[in-house]
Amino acid sequence: MSTQPQSAASAAVDLHYEERGGGLPVIIMHGLFGSLANWRGIAQSLSANYRVINVDLRNHGRSPHAPGLDYELLSQDVLALMDRLGVERAHLLGHSLGGKLGMVLADRYPERVARLVVVDIAPKKYPPWHKDVFAALDAVELATLQSREQARRQMAPHVFDPDVRAFLAANLEQSEGRWRWRFNLAELRASYARVSDMPTLSGFYLGPTLFVRGAQSAYLEAADEPQIGRDFPKSCIATLERARHWPHIEDTEGFLAAVSNFFAEGCEGFPGPRGS
Repeated sequence: MSTQPQSAASAAVDLHYEERGGGLPVIIMHGLFGSLANWRGIAQSLSANYRVINVDLRNHGRSPHAPGLDYELLSQDVLALMDRLGVERAHLLGHSLGGKLGMVLADRYPERVARLVVVDIAPKKYPPWHKDVFAALDAVELATLQSREQARRQMAPHVFDPDVRAFLAANLEQSEGRWRWRFNLAELRASYARVSDMPTLSGFYLGPTLFVRGAQSAYLEAADEPQIGRDFPKSCIATLERARHWPHIEDTEGFLAAVSNFFAEGCEGFPGPRGS
């Protein structure tokens, strides 16, 4: 499904994707260090009613490694995929990095977005919270690695949460008898400050927007709600009490119920952001 990237750093790359179902298109965009594999279960469930296009963003999964990782470039990649697939307008569903990408896409190209779901991320700059993740990835000795389990053990001094270690180790693959990362670690490191920041939004996207937050996550807080209301005037919030930063995994049933209701009815029945 994907080909080699074009030569210019500003050119869109041919994203790897998986497609299933039929009906109104839904494009799923994963988070930093992730891949479309993290969303296969959600994609399968949504495909009962929608044409689901689950993508690997550039420098992640099986999409091309290419210079640059910022929201304008990522937006061009997704728009190019939509054009190739004949998708004029779609629902967007993005988690973390993918959620910021969804916000930028909707703001810059509102005519291409029907409804937007942003999962556990706010339209703001974040501190460098992933220093421990980069240290854990650097601790993995790829040249002598024997298994993903060994990689998880090597990451343990830096990342204590076993679920996070498993999430990271899932990005390992073997090639010609040696292990390597599927994501472009050098580019993710070089671009980290840019993706932690947030481009200025115009507030021109007037379509319905659902922010899904994990109640036990620090990524989206009550203090962010006034900014959400300004940037997305027709927005609402669903809070999943049992969830942290991965609501689609930690409360799959609640997540699917919220997203399905929103796609069908918009923000009806969801609270709006305070100060909006």
